[in-house]
This record gives sequence, structure tokens and C-alpha cells, in this order.
Amino acid sequence: MAIGPSFRRAVIAVGAIGIIAGGLAACGTFTSFLFRGSRQPVSFSREVQPILNQNCVSCHGGVRQKNGVSFIFREEALGVGKSGRPTIVPGNPDGSELIARLTSKDSEARMPYHGPPLPPQQIELLRRWIKEGAKWEDHWSFVAPQPRPIPEVKQAGWAREPFDRFILARLEKEKLTPSPEADKASLLRRVSLDLTGLPPTTEEQAAYLADSSSNAYEKQVDRLLASPHYGERWAALWLDLARYADSKGYEADRARPGVWPYRDWVIDAFNRNLPYDQFVIKQLAGDLLPNPTFEDEIATSFHRQTPNNDEGGTDDEEFRLVEVMDRSATTWSVLNGLTMNCVQCHSHPYDPIRHAEYYRSLAFFNTSVDADLEDDSPVMLVPKEKSKYPDAALLEQNIAKITRSVVDLGRQTEEQTSWTPLPITAASASQSLALQFQTTLLERELTHLADKKLPVKKFEAERKDLLKQIAENKQIATSKVASTPVAFQISD
Repeated sequence: MAIGPSFRRAVIAVGAIGIIAGGLAACGTFTSFLFRGSRQPVSFSREVQPILNQNCVSCHGGVRQKNGVSFIFREEALGVGKSGRPTIVPGNPDGSELIARLTSKDSEARMPYHGPPLPPQQIELLRRWIKEGAKWEDHWSFVAPQPRPIPEVKQAGWAREPFDRFILARLEKEKLTPSPEADKASLLRRVSLDLTGLPPTTEEQAAYLADSSSNAYEKQVDRLLASPHYGERWAALWLDLARYADSKGYEADRARPGVWPYRDWVIDAFNRNLPYDQFVIKQLAGDLLPNPTFEDEIATSFHRQTPNNDEGGTDDEEFRLVEVMDRSATTWSVLNGLTMNCVQCHSHPYDPIRHAEYYRSLAFFNTSVDADLEDDSPVMLVPKEKSKYPDAALLEQNIAKITRSVVDLGRQTEEQTSWTPLPITAASASQSLALQFQTTLLERELTHLADKKLPVKKFEAERKDLLKQIAENKQIATSKVASTPVAFQISD
């Protein structure tokens, strides 16, 4: 998606393209017609790579390179395999082992090995591609969209928008005619469900049917785009990609009660038509913007939606790294359409991604201070009322200043102080004192239990369990008061 146009229009355009492309899938390769005439250069990404991925890379790809042949990187595809002949010779299809194997009459030599032969049109496409120089292309998500000429059509009066001409041109090529326009009630129901996820009310339908103006439909679209339900409908799609949930996942799937501000931020971003580039930047690095707002910092919760494992006995550092890997994988899959996480263990079976590139990306995200802790720290407290956001932002700024000053003062003190180590050669441990300290922690947890806002049954169960632990600890601690502390020696 190009940087600049509003996110709202982009979403609608993508939805329209998806519907159109799906409807014409049975007619052949729609994108080939849209973007390439019959004698235009063969596109590696749109036409050649799908053939190789479907028929070749399971044996000659990133995971396996049987007989020394791989079609993932151009330099590998131009190399020499076990046969001793170059797999692909740019400009010379007859000198390329690939074409020789695809057209061989020997069932033991022909490729795909022991599989059905490629259709003649696909082999001819590969020949043309090699003849044209066997040019590789970047992954589609790294290639900026380019304007394309609008095709000529016979029924020019049918097209209302330039994009309609692409649809009509394909229909005319297949000797098909456009379907009749749907009645007004059907159109309203379709656009209502598409934009808000809700059917039109009886009053809305009656108003539209009674509106005979030339822009009656456009007025309905504007009304639906202005509805708060528009943001709720379309934010759900993004929240799924952002792996949003009101719980932490894993075995207990405990509640994550403070995550809702991010959900509301995404809904509001759609409703206020936030441009897509800002929408992405704020979520990836909103806190690093010049003079970030309180809401910019909320947006960065995009990468705090990772699962959190509170199960006893788990290693916090292990699951912190699991979260780091999840952030890297999510960034590449959501924003670039790449399954980067495949390269964590082995070379990518389809896409040209190297191990070093995966671990460079991982290193970028491996700077977080969260550590799979039960309280999800570090966290930012957010008021329920947006009118209090400025006050909360000011409070956050003051806390940050105080924190920085404390850290700076600590460093200065450390630099100006001479430390003398005290030799400790012996110590003792008291079970009674240890239990008293543990009891204090449990009592503090009981005091703040209501802050968790648990369901009534769960609240009562945790409260009962805490009271039981506190009573048992006090009883044991009292019985051990007279016990002699255990002494032990300490050595270097």
C-alpha cells in the first residue's frame, strides 16, 4: 500500500480488489491481464516464481537442495548442479538444464521427478523468461506500485470509475457481460455489512429507498464511514493481525485487564481516518517520535500483545525471547507478507531470506526490558476517561524525570564513593523469620486482590487460598520461634 493515502480509503480499495479478483479467479490469472500484455516481459514474481514454488522448491529450495540445485536465490539457480550443466543460462533456454529436464522423454530424468509433467504453456513461459535474461525480482512487498495504463473497452459508458475498465476489459475478453445492477435494498445491505458489519435498520433502508437523488448511494457510504461502528468493524481485522486478546494465553490464559486502551486506539485510528504510514509508525515506534503524545505511547502496545506464561517453574528469560521472536515474526508477516519465522530453524523454503537476515531482525527487537513477569511489567497506567489523558501524560513525564534523576544521582554517588568490601564469614537462617516475611507478602497481595477485578467466583477462590496460606504460615512461624537458627559458614 502506498504511503500517504488515508488508511480508510486504502482498506476499502483492498476489499474491493479482493472481491473482484475472487470473482474472476475462474477466468484465469487476473493480475497477468491487469498488469501485463501478451508480449510484455515475463514477470518473475507473478508468473515464474509460482511455477517454481509449486513444482520445484520442495526438492530444490531453501530446505533441500537436491543434486546441488536451488531456485531460491538467482546466483544458486544460475549455478551448476550434479549433472555438470548450468541449471539456467540467461538468454539461452536450450542451454539450460532446467528446460532439458522439463522436456525430457526419459521418466527418470524428467522433472518434476516421478510427478506429472508441467503443462506446455508453463514450459513455454519458462523458456521465454530465460530467453529474456532470467531476471529475478524482489519480493512483491518490497516493490512500489506503479501506475498502469487504463485499458480500452467497448462499453465505455458502463464504467463509472477507472478501475471499472479493468473489470470490463476482462469480461469482454472472456465474452461475458456485466451482471445487472442490484436493487437499492440489496446495495444498501451489502455496503452496510461491508463497512460496519451490521445490516441497515428499517429506518435507514426506508430513507435510502425514498432518496431519488443522483448521489443517494454516495450519501449512504459517507454516513456509514462516519459511524463509530465502521472503526469497530475494520479494527477487528487489524487486531487479529496484532494478536490482540484480553488474556495472556498459555495454560491458564489469565486475564490481561489493562490492554483495552490499545484496542480503543486502533478503533479510533480507523474512525479518524489516520493515514496508513502514521498508523504503522506509531505502533512500531510511537514512543520514539519527537514529542510523543500519550496516545502515541499507547499505540506501541502493538508489540506488547505477545502471550505471557505465568505457569510456575517457567524460565522468564526463555519466554522473553519467545516474545522477541514473536515480535519479529509479526512485523514481517503483517507488514510485508513474509513468514520470516521459518528462517529461525532453517532456510526459508520459498522466500529469499537468509539466516543472517533473520537474526539481524531478531537482534533489533532483542532490546526489550519485559521478562514474562506476572504483572506484565513494564506497564503504563491509562485513565478510563480520555479527557484525563493530558494529566496522565504529564504525570508520566514527571515520573520519567524523577526516575532519570535518581539513576543519574546513583551513578554520581557510585563514581564518588570508595567501596570497602566487608568480609562475611558466617551467617544463620531462621525459618520463623522467613515465614514472617513471606506472610507479609501474602497479606499485601490479599490487600490488593480487589484491584485485579476478578470474576466473583475466582476472587473468592483466590481470597480463600490466600487466607489459608497466611494462617498456615503464622502457625508454623509461631511454633518455630524458639528454634535455634541454622548457622553456616561462607567461603569465597
